Amino acid sequence: MTITDSRDSTLPGAPPRRLWFADNLRILLTSLVVLHHLAVTYSGLPLWYYTDPGGAGTQIGFTSFLLVDQAWFMGAFFLLSGYFTPGSYDRKGPRAFLRERLIRLGIPLVVFYFVLNPLLSFGHYHGDALLEDYLHTIGSGPLWFVLALLVFDAAYVLFRHLTRNRRARTRRPLTVPMVAGFVVVLALLTYLLRILLPIGSWVPIADFPTSAYLPQYIGFFAMGIVAYRNGWFQSITARMGWTGLGMALGACAVFLPLALSAGTEAMNGNGTLGSLCYALWDSTFAVGVVLALLALFGRTFDAQGRFGRYLSGHAFTVYVIHALVVTAAGYALSALDLPALAKFAIGAVLVLPACFLLAGPIRRLPGVRRVL
Repeated sequence: MTITDSRDSTLPGAPPRRLWFADNLRILLTSLVVLHHLAVTYSGLPLWYYTDPGGAGTQIGFTSFLLVDQAWFMGAFFLLSGYFTPGSYDRKGPRAFLRERLIRLGIPLVVFYFVLNPLLSFGHYHGDALLEDYLHTIGSGPLWFVLALLVFDAAYVLFRHLTRNRRARTRRPLTVPMVAGFVVVLALLTYLLRILLPIGSWVPIADFPTSAYLPQYIGFFAMGIVAYRNGWFQSITARMGWTGLGMALGACAVFLPLALSAGTEAMNGNGTLGSLCYALWDSTFAVGVVLALLALFGRTFDAQGRFGRYLSGHAFTVYVIHALVVTAAGYALSALDLPALAKFAIGAVLVLPACFLLAGPIRRLPGVRRVL
């Protein structure tokens, strides 16, 4: 099972067609999640279950990679999830749809929240009473994305109920002005939210580590729903893909230098000019990169062999278990007297294949396949 069902049935009465390019894009995004958290391990930033003490010297390089990654890749996940939500709802109906979401998203979330996250946080126990330490270490960890999806799916069911399942009667083609308008609204909402929640803010109740990106996550999920109803994934042209690439490069050439020139504190939020420039950069960059990748994958990678089907079929399992593998690799590689960059390279070569290899036998455990 993958996080979303990549069957597409936008035409009434048409049998669902597998969008292989969406599966292949999800493989890329899942791999980036693994590498992202491996990079956190060696970044010198105390943001993971294990942080290599030798990583401080390469903090700028790893932090740059993390910021660029963070600017778009989780938004892309939400876009894919939003795109395949309406079709799944239409096929199953509200009750079956919610029941399936609660099983396939809720069960992994609960297990990670109450079992795996405390185990991974063992190195952070403070020597207090065991129960007190346990209560401090429960949490969603990287499965905050799964928690967000459950909330978004429930909101979609409520939306369909309130609108009495009405659908748009006509399709509208995706145009450059529509893309530009979405970017402007997204950047403005992001800028306004970061006045209250600067980058790095933690909202304990929501348990989201990147709450400053909520407008992007909600906006991309909603745009995925709109894209499904209008068949945009199949109709993105090469020209639109080149436009997206131009947007991403242009944002890096204009908005990013302006944001960086204001200093890291100014670009993080609090209503500063640097924060506005940074919101313009990550919003434009995210939309541009996703457009470019959808065009590229739709035209070049819309097929899968046996190996590709294995990877896509196990992508969600990799997402759930990768924290265990990344953290174990961090502890194991700490015995090597090597620079952080060398450890990251070794870890990348070992951890990514290990995650996909472990996913197979895990999914073959009794009852697990129904969930993962």
